[in-house]
Amino acid sequence: MTTAFLVSTAVMGLFVVAVLGWVARSRGWYHYSPSAESIGWAHGGEGETQLGTLSDDPRVLAVAFTLLVVGFVGGVVLVVSGPVEMQAAAGLAVAVAGGLVLVGYLLLGVYLSATRRGHPRSLAVAESATVAGVLFLVAVTAQLLMG
Repeated sequence: MTTAFLVSTAVMGLFVVAVLGWVARSRGWYHYSPSAESIGWAHGGEGETQLGTLSDDPRVLAVAFTLLVVGFVGGVVLVVSGPVEMQAAAGLAVAVAGGLVLVGYLLLGVYLSATRRGHPRSLAVAESATVAGVLFLVAVTAQLLMG
């Protein structure tokens, strides 16, 4: 039974590698030439806010990073040296927050990179949803293999 699962996993892994190789060779990505719109230098009209403008500001990024680090370090300190009642709750909170930050970082990164490459917002959302689906499938596969 275990051998069948391992063989199935290996075959599916080879299939994924083959599909990724085919996609990488079939796209004309090597002919890509960046323009002002695709790298986020073109801004919207008057009064229009873009998510990309906040992500381009180093001060906003530094403040967000500092808040995340302080929050996670505080949670880890509570897990390690806090009261016994707080240790379990703080550990769960740090794990959940870390997972949310990772998934949010991936999905927002896919969205921003797609919109900066000139894709319409609807296609960028679809690409982010595809990444979310792949992450879900990876989590389910890991759960099935470990459980």
